[in-house]
Amino acid sequence: MKRHYLTHFFEPNAIAVIGSSERSESIESRLAERLKEQFRGKVWLIQPRSRGLLSSGKSKTFSSVDQIPGKVDLAIIVTGDSEVAEQLRRCADVKIDSVVVLSHIDEQEGFLRKQVIENLRRQAINLEIRMWGPDGYGFNRPINGIRATLDQVDVRPGKIALISHSSAICRAVTDWANAAGLGFSAIISLEQAASVHAGDILDFLVIDEQTECILMFAEGVQDSRTFLSGLRGVARSKPVIILKTGRHMEITGSHLSHTGALVGNDTVFNAALERAGIVRADSMTDLFLAARAFPIHRSVRGDRLAVISLGLGPALMACDKALDLDLPLAKLDKTNEAKLASLISISSSENPVYSSQFRLDEEFVEACNTIATDSNVDFLVILITPPRGEVIKDIYDRLQKIQKTSYKPIVVGCMGGDSLADLRRNLQQRGIPVFSSPENAIKAAKYLTTYFKNRTYLIQAPSSLEHLAKPDIEGARLIIEGVLQEGRKILNQLESRAVLKAFNIPINPSWNTHSANEALVAAESIGFPVVLKINSPDISHKADVSGVSLNVHNAPAVRSAYKKIIDDVTAKKPDAKINGVIVEKMAVSDCNRELLMGIKHDDVFGPVIVFGHGGSLVEVLQDIAISLPPLNPLLASSLIDGPKVSQMLGQFRNMPAVDRKLLENIVLRLSEIASELPWVKNLEINPLVIDDQRALVLDALIEVDYIPPAQKRYEHMAIHPYPVYLETEWQLRNGVDVKIRPIRPEDATMERAFIESLSEKSRYYRFMHNVKRVTPEMLARFTQIDYHREMALVALVEEAGEQREIGVSRYVINPDGASCEFAVVILDQWQHTGIGYKLMELLIEAARNKGMEYMDGIVLRDNIPMRKLARSMGFDLRDHEQDEDIVYIIKKL
Repeated sequence: MKRHYLTHFFEPNAIAVIGSSERSESIESRLAERLKEQFRGKVWLIQPRSRGLLSSGKSKTFSSVDQIPGKVDLAIIVTGDSEVAEQLRRCADVKIDSVVVLSHIDEQEGFLRKQVIENLRRQAINLEIRMWGPDGYGFNRPINGIRATLDQVDVRPGKIALISHSSAICRAVTDWANAAGLGFSAIISLEQAASVHAGDILDFLVIDEQTECILMFAEGVQDSRTFLSGLRGVARSKPVIILKTGRHMEITGSHLSHTGALVGNDTVFNAALERAGIVRADSMTDLFLAARAFPIHRSVRGDRLAVISLGLGPALMACDKALDLDLPLAKLDKTNEAKLASLISISSSENPVYSSQFRLDEEFVEACNTIATDSNVDFLVILITPPRGEVIKDIYDRLQKIQKTSYKPIVVGCMGGDSLADLRRNLQQRGIPVFSSPENAIKAAKYLTTYFKNRTYLIQAPSSLEHLAKPDIEGARLIIEGVLQEGRKILNQLESRAVLKAFNIPINPSWNTHSANEALVAAESIGFPVVLKINSPDISHKADVSGVSLNVHNAPAVRSAYKKIIDDVTAKKPDAKINGVIVEKMAVSDCNRELLMGIKHDDVFGPVIVFGHGGSLVEVLQDIAISLPPLNPLLASSLIDGPKVSQMLGQFRNMPAVDRKLLENIVLRLSEIASELPWVKNLEINPLVIDDQRALVLDALIEVDYIPPAQKRYEHMAIHPYPVYLETEWQLRNGVDVKIRPIRPEDATMERAFIESLSEKSRYYRFMHNVKRVTPEMLARFTQIDYHREMALVALVEEAGEQREIGVSRYVINPDGASCEFAVVILDQWQHTGIGYKLMELLIEAARNKGMEYMDGIVLRDNIPMRKLARSMGFDLRDHEQDEDIVYIIKKL
């Protein structure tokens, strides 16, 4: 696998510090000396005005970077701003591709300062140099002794990485962290990081063995797909906690629809983090509070909270905070309540459990163990105040043992000062997080349980909707293109309904009429009662201009309603173009619920799906939830459960529960529209009425716009949908039909059967070790893939009425972002039939379309069939540098 380009920044073997002064106390000299003290590799000092004098320490001072013997991985430039461009050229000449520019650009230059920075950025790109800076914090890698920063504060090594868009935050955090005794694997500033992006840093940190938890201070997102893909990649194995500013910035986007008015930028950012499995902190204090709790994140399995406390007051404070944060208090098992009641020092055996004797004794530990092992409890919060009497000596080890044997997370709130200092220190040394108050302990629990919930959404990979009727995507596209060709961007009612109908969303049948008599004929044909609505491309909210007449029961009333609508609309909006009056059946049901759903385009994350309370008061109620497409059934169900209106969808008073499956399918159809029709910028269905038997769209509005001519399929989305366009049919020479398509999450059972059907030899060739058992983790990794950064194509045949997997090819994009590593394996009895060649041919085409420049892989030397296949497809075969039993193969795409 290719090394990530950031390896030269964070794990270099040699560093050159380039300055412009001859003084021994210059900035670059002090920086080089600091590096020499802590960095294990070579450090070279470059001072163009020097004459090659020998400096103290283990390196010489050179006048030019090209005088340095051997290869330099990282250059740190601290010259005057006028000399940076020349030093970049010199670095490029000696193949230094990673540079940190700490040179200060004069603030007095104003606009010119921005121009200088932009010119340097362009120069670095042209020279194929990854440049950090100029005029920023840079980064600090204390674990390797690397300070690519002018900040003077020493940073302790640790397992937490901090990524920040603000240099000021980096400086403040390092100062605060030292006082708090917190260490870091890396502190990284993205301010003025010209060609180093958040997504790339996340890609590096996911493979960084020194990092266990990632904190991020974000001011904005540049490349949403790379950013989200990076977050999703790292969150599978490491917790990420983000603090973002700008929560109350002015809402942007279209206000034509209720949907556009209700969804703000920060709401979308929250939805994106939820899909990525990320926890969002509310403040800088909470950011580090959460970080202190996350060493126990792997034991979280739910959010039912139990509290045990020395004293009632702290217990009540904790419960209040838990209810504020929607954390449910666990109901203890009756048997365990009886055990607790038998303990003399326990004053209450129901959750919250507390002791009025304030003793940290055997009974208190026994009570903790009883609660932690209760099957109704997911999380234990222990609140300790200064105890009375002696504390049992091994209480730290006893609580640690309870955490390990119960597999339940434990956090402790210590309310006190010096008398509890030893307790705090010993618990923290044993991996039990300790906080200064009941509220902070509960907040830590909330962050951990939120992480658990969001990880559930993270592993939900987009899936095919083949269980639903196939949509007429081409028909919908032609309707939209026709509207745009006419110079319009708002579809009228009939066009909007036609697009929804093309995706099999149920609509209320309607007639467009141009006179009172036509309206009457339509009403008689449909059957009373009916609804009349103005049809105008210039009117979005019909009720605001008296453009709707409900519950019209007879023929005379139809004529009167038609005339009144035309007169009222003409008087209130005389410039509006009127295309007629729509007549449709009045959807009458005592069990109807009115819902709003739609699509809103976000400038950063693309389309989002909106669901909530419908009707004319949606902006007043503001009862909505949103999610990023593509959705699967679980995500669609979770979206429906989000707003308060969901409580009315089950059996409610005298109304039966709505057809939940039908509602979920409509939400999935909206997700499909968001994926397949990038022209749609806003779509609103309001209301959709639904009961226990049917659902109908009564009103719809669609806003469209042009898309860039060179835009690739699904490029408008932050999360790559299931690539249905890669599905293909193929036939073997013996007439057997083979279906080849991207792998899907629901293929887990089939994938397990496929791997277990491989011979021991084929399994060894594929995995290069003996795979004894196919674990759930393996299946999740193979089937729940991120189509943005990897692809897997499965070959299927039908046997006994069921599909069977007979082969798979897959690639994963390498850390360099320009190449991908591949693998292919075929069931033994289907080898030598051409399936391997076909799977590789399609995989190569998919990688080429993704923009990959090379495809590579490693093959065991005695795997003759794979070597022959690679050679026949134009791969170059080379000896592996480190293992003579392996052959390295590569193909330029």
